[in-house]
Amino acid sequence: MPGLPGPRPDPTTEGYWLAAGRGELVIQRCTACGVHRHPPTQVCYSCGALDWEWAPHPGNGTVYSYTWVERPIHPGLAALGAYNTTVVELDDTNGVVRILARVTDVERADLVVGLPVEVHFDPAGDEIALPVFRPRRARA
Repeated sequence: MPGLPGPRPDPTTEGYWLAAGRGELVIQRCTACGVHRHPPTQVCYSCGALDWEWAPHPGNGTVYSYTWVERPIHPGLAALGAYNTTVVELDDTNGVVRILARVTDVERADLVVGLPVEVHFDPAGDEIALPVFRPRRARA
């Protein structure tokens, strides 16, 4: 949603935010053991290696957990009214990868644990966007 505060990229997270700005979801992957990890870190939690790369991800996942926020924590969120903060577990990763995001285009009663979702992106500044999710559309 326009007007939301953008992230403050650092050398470890910048690639993630810039990819989102191009409409792509990438997940950090250890080049030594192949484990995906999020949030991005300098050191692999699995093997301790320091080398990593950005791996493209199609952005499909399921709702792992969620809550509804009644009072915005930032003035830029006031226009949303009540909004959700959701943990999405991504499909097809080597290791469990969960992303904290918002699910859009969903009624309160329809947001449930296990809901299949897909990524899309909200602009959040120059060249940066926030990954957000919506219910996955049935494919014809």
